[in-house]
Amino acid sequence: MCFDKKSQKGCAYVEKISRGADELTDDFLGWGICGNFLLGLIGLAGVQTGHPAMVPLSYILKAILFSAVLSGITFILRRKITVLGGIAFFIILIQVIMSVVMTIGLFSLFFE
Repeated sequence: MCFDKKSQKGCAYVEKISRGADELTDDFLGWGICGNFLLGLIGLAGVQTGHPAMVPLSYILKAILFSAVLSGITFILRRKITVLGGIAFFIILIQVIMSVVMTIGLFSLFFE
């Protein structure tokens, strides 16, 4: 997956998220909720500084992050199915879908 020797640590981290090597709480709360907050701040900072193209870019990054988190939650649920895991799965699934919808809706901001 990684072709650069220097970036092996970063690639191992992404692989750890998408394979569900962390606990459900680490995957969902740490990466899902906090990652959403930080990427939302990037989009908000783009609006405040006059760079509206940052908004759809932040939604693209959210879709990528949530896809990795959704993959990790799926692997965790394959080992042990829980009610909270199912709720987390559907919340992240809705976030992935809405990130794609918002990216398509705000695509025109790339050209302003």
